[in-house]
Amino acid sequence: MRVVRADSSFQEVWDTFVDAHPQAGPYHRWAWSQAVRQAYGFHQVSLVALREDQVAGVLPLVHMKLPGARGRLVSLPYCDFGGPLSVDEGTNTLLIEYAMEFAEAQSVKEVVLRRQTAGASGTGKVLMRLALPESSTLLMQSFSAKLRSQIKKPQREGLTVIRGGEELLEHFYRVFAKNMRDLGSPAHSLGWFTRVVRGFQDFGRVWVAYLPDGRPAAAAITLDQGRVTYVPWASSVREYNPHNPNMLLYWAMLSGAAEAGQRAFEFGRCTPGEGTHRFKKQWGAEPLDLAWDVYDPATRKVKCAESGARASTLRRMAESCWRRLPLWAANVAGPLLRRYISL
Repeated sequence: MRVVRADSSFQEVWDTFVDAHPQAGPYHRWAWSQAVRQAYGFHQVSLVALREDQVAGVLPLVHMKLPGARGRLVSLPYCDFGGPLSVDEGTNTLLIEYAMEFAEAQSVKEVVLRRQTAGASGTGKVLMRLALPESSTLLMQSFSAKLRSQIKKPQREGLTVIRGGEELLEHFYRVFAKNMRDLGSPAHSLGWFTRVVRGFQDFGRVWVAYLPDGRPAAAAITLDQGRVTYVPWASSVREYNPHNPNMLLYWAMLSGAAEAGQRAFEFGRCTPGEGTHRFKKQWGAEPLDLAWDVYDPATRKVKCAESGARASTLRRMAESCWRRLPLWAANVAGPLLRRYISL
């Protein structure tokens, strides 16, 4: 068994291995790390374990750092999980050990592995996943009367949802950037989303919910991996909430996934008990634990678990200030800051 650092010539065999692995997410695909490199300039450190020249495991990492800093290896940035995928636990261990050796040799400060786990996470966050029936009709029948009413309200008012690709990204970004400013958080660049959608090709889709007069009111991007559909980004414009565009948007994504033969829909991470958790739970989604471990390359031990469960006083102050920015200013400054925020 040997571990090598993969270049672009490995992309096909890398994705073939990922597609066959039951624990893979869309973020494990080559396109994710490639999008990070293309949009933000960080280096891919894509590790492959080979047994007699056959892929036995992969570990995608990205070297994120401020100019002049030692930085960190992250698997993976800007998403819920990454971590090693292997044929057995021994190969997992080998890949992690190689990552530690590489980090130590490059004077990298720490290695961050974000993984799904069956145990207690320590992150304060969970993933929310809904098992899908064989049709949208059965899915609708599984919902409560209140939820069905919330879906039908925007339909009666004439709202519509369009599914597409790059051609919808400007409308998606108009909704996303405004929502992020209103939440007090820097937004990714439009270029980042362009790289993701372009890289994932048929595995990625853009969804936009429109008011009857054509204004985009809610939007999302979905990524498919195997028979699971993931929604890493979804936003809505607060002023339009009385029209329930978000409910129609999610119904379009869920029903579309069910009709396409997908067996599960992953809503993304949230903090139990908060509003986003209640929103996802009402659809019938169940929690999955996350483990976000920070390793010291010198000792090979976990230093701590990343946690974003509670905002610090300083963070809350920063969010409050960000909300007061004009949208144009937030859109200019946001991507410059967001590049260095790995969550």
